Amino acid sequence: MKRNLLFPLTCIALIIAILILQFPLLPSLGVKSETRYRPGTYKAKGIGRDGDVVVEVTFTSDRIKSVKVVEHHDLAGIGDLAVEEIPKRIVSGQSIAVDVISGATFTSTAILRAVEDCVRQAGGNLDTLIKRKTDDKPPEVEVLEYDIVVVGAGAAGTAAALAASERNNSVLLLEKTARPMGASVFAGGLFAADSSLQKKAGKTVDKKWLFDQYMKASSGYMNSILVRTIIEESGKTVDWLIENGCELNLVDAGTGGSYAHVGMPATLHGYKEGGKVAIENLIESFKKNGGHVMFSTPAKELMKDSEGNIKGVVAEKEDGTILEIYAKAVILATGGFGGNEEMMKKYFGDKYTLGEITQNVGDGIRMAWDAGADEYGTSTAQYFWQKFTQSDVKALTNVLGYDYMSLTDFTFYPHLRVNTLGQRFSDETMASNFAIHGAQIHMQPNQTEFIILDTSVLKQIAEKGYASVEEHYGIWKDNRQFFMEFNMPTDTDELIKWENTPIDYTPLLDAAVGTGVVFKGNTLKELAINMGVDTNRFIESVNQYNKAIEQGIDNMFFADTERLIPVVEGPFYAVKYVARNLGTLGGVRINEKIEAVDKNGKPIPGLYVAGADAGGMYGKSYVDFEGGTLGFAYTSGRLAGINSAEYVKNSKQ
Repeated sequence: MKRNLLFPLTCIALIIAILILQFPLLPSLGVKSETRYRPGTYKAKGIGRDGDVVVEVTFTSDRIKSVKVVEHHDLAGIGDLAVEEIPKRIVSGQSIAVDVISGATFTSTAILRAVEDCVRQAGGNLDTLIKRKTDDKPPEVEVLEYDIVVVGAGAAGTAAALAASERNNSVLLLEKTARPMGASVFAGGLFAADSSLQKKAGKTVDKKWLFDQYMKASSGYMNSILVRTIIEESGKTVDWLIENGCELNLVDAGTGGSYAHVGMPATLHGYKEGGKVAIENLIESFKKNGGHVMFSTPAKELMKDSEGNIKGVVAEKEDGTILEIYAKAVILATGGFGGNEEMMKKYFGDKYTLGEITQNVGDGIRMAWDAGADEYGTSTAQYFWQKFTQSDVKALTNVLGYDYMSLTDFTFYPHLRVNTLGQRFSDETMASNFAIHGAQIHMQPNQTEFIILDTSVLKQIAEKGYASVEEHYGIWKDNRQFFMEFNMPTDTDELIKWENTPIDYTPLLDAAVGTGVVFKGNTLKELAINMGVDTNRFIESVNQYNKAIEQGIDNMFFADTERLIPVVEGPFYAVKYVARNLGTLGGVRINEKIEAVDKNGKPIPGLYVAGADAGGMYGKSYVDFEGGTLGFAYTSGRLAGINSAEYVKNSKQ
């Protein structure tokens, strides 16, 4: 009788299969193992831009099954893109060697660090997960042709593309991020002089007053013809934006927290639905006109013919494909260079603060300069309000969580400010004039200030609310003002309620002592020692400040002493802040047609530069009314679109 060999061979195969399933790392089988994990769900956190980013990662024995961001506090419209994209990239590639989201670097990095922690918890091999696949093949090249190419899908670029598309041109809008993420996404609104909203409300703004504000801010270091053109066109821009799906509310000056602006003309047309929705709606209007948008496609350089004339741009798709895009006109609107450390150091020296929009690294400015455009306005930055350093945010969130943001409440009110030398350095009643006070902080040693609080004012706020110290929003009772900034509501009804709500800040301050941000002393001397400032100078500053309040005359900075808040009762606290830079406001010299010009003022045919890449609207500092930057971005972009379309039309004849 023959033996049936099939049966034992089948049994052996079955046993091996079972062993593989039970012992996936079994070396005797000679199979090269990949990264293995202890199956389960693990949680970890990284430090984002504004606090903790908490991530949950689920593993099977051999795969990252899912990555979920379960908590984050970073800006809506910026951080949320990283929250959506980075987990998908990790799971898709089974790797943490993924590119961060341009413009959301802090959030992206926080997610990656948290996932690394989870991998360690699950026993995975990090070395395997950080290896990148390499491909030695040369990139493919694709050739495209349009009438006009716009680089940058922020306010200026989107407006330029939309305006150009309305004039029967083929228009391509390029954006290096995965979706619009510029300053326009979290800005509050734009200025105008004579929009339909202002006319309807009887609140048109004197154009001479606006022009004088620019002159005052620049001391003459501005392109007065450009400034005059932008002011004249500002109302038309607002009405045009509304027609194209950007919903705006006219709001009174000061409603966004800048109490110093209360009573000034109503220049601000605030986003009704937030900057993210506004830009998306404008892009949809652009698409309806036949416009084409390519995200995750950074422009690399301008193309020029043998005579140096602009003939298009070179860009790169996410898959590495190189695009040669031929065009009769190019509009650059890439948002300045606030995120470029090398350029910031070059033009602002060692004492610089990176801008809030980290992907704005001067792409358009560099391309324009390479094409022969003149340099103009590189020393202008929009210092605005104050903030904590990234290391301070980490220290604060470790003990306070997201409650640390309440420590910024003090910045809106006229508390005593001193620098790292212990000196009083400004009129505290102007602290809510964010542009001016931001510049003042920038000028201090280490770009740092301390706000000084005494126990008496903390008790008063705990019993009666901040309105008992100084009321900022009560004038709008029964006259609600509403707009969206940072894609979050700014609502005077809610602000009135908050300002009249008793809040005890003392437990928060006490908990933060020891973080290097909040300091406490039973006496002024003890506080100065703990702050690390000169004791005598600090006490002299406090005495001068208190004496000014007592006598009703401030011989140092001529402040309105009735608004100053005394520092008399211990224990005393100090909270440390640093200067905050929204970004740069210049780089390329342009004329009133938004054309890039050379050092002799001669236009470079077919090249336009709009928004924060363009110089000429400012001198050294930001203008002192609301909506200046966004107003210039939208209006310069609209004019660039109109004028480039006219240029293309003439070139075809």
